[in-house]
Amino acid sequence: MKVCQPLRFSSTRFSTRFQLLPSPVEVRSRRKVTVKVYYQEPGLGSKWNLVEKRVELKRSGWHTFMLTDAVRLVFEKGDRRQNLDVRCEGCEAEGVMPVLLNHNDESHRPFLVVQARQADNTHRIRKRGLECDGSSNLCCRQQFYIDFRLIGWNDWIIAPSGYFGNYCEGNCPAYMAGVPGSASSFHTAVVNQYRMRGMSPGSMNSCCIPTKLSTMSMLYFDDEYNIVKRDVPNMIVEECGCA
Repeated sequence: MKVCQPLRFSSTRFSTRFQLLPSPVEVRSRRKVTVKVYYQEPGLGSKWNLVEKRVELKRSGWHTFMLTDAVRLVFEKGDRRQNLDVRCEGCEAEGVMPVLLNHNDESHRPFLVVQARQADNTHRIRKRGLECDGSSNLCCRQQFYIDFRLIGWNDWIIAPSGYFGNYCEGNCPAYMAGVPGSASSFHTAVVNQYRMRGMSPGSMNSCCIPTKLSTMSMLYFDDEYNIVKRDVPNMIVEECGCA
């Protein structure tokens, strides 16, 4: 893994798959192995232990190792590249094979999920549209964090663990919905010009809806337990307007 920009790390997880091999000895309910993940300095032979975990395997599957503190420490030292060395003690004796490289099946290769943001965010571009701050009841974007654990989706979504999906709320008076910049479409702006002049049917009203949504990258297991990376459209509400 190589990083060129200054980042702040919030979470780092390393996942690898373990395959249970047919055992010539009596069948065990669980097979126990010790997995160690080392950091190896580039160009040097020295390495140090990042994490050690006792893994109990009942069936083939994925296991995750948290490396947040270790990765943060390495990059604070000024290193921009990390080489990880994975060792499994007892795997051969227990009939367990770590799937470290498989050119025929890319979905079973180990992967590292890093959640980070740029350290310098002073030059952020402000988004258009009203943000809900409690000072007005007009149509605005309300920040809302969606935690996949709370809805039981964390068993198949690998990353992210959650995100700010946001939603729209507030009133859409005719004068606001009649302005092209605040309306969801030019059609809405035209129709609400009729409303402001009292020339529209009484049942014609405007509501606050998303006018701009953005894509979010997700890493998840499909129905066959393969790892899939997909850019899912229309996941994040960026701006709200009246329709």
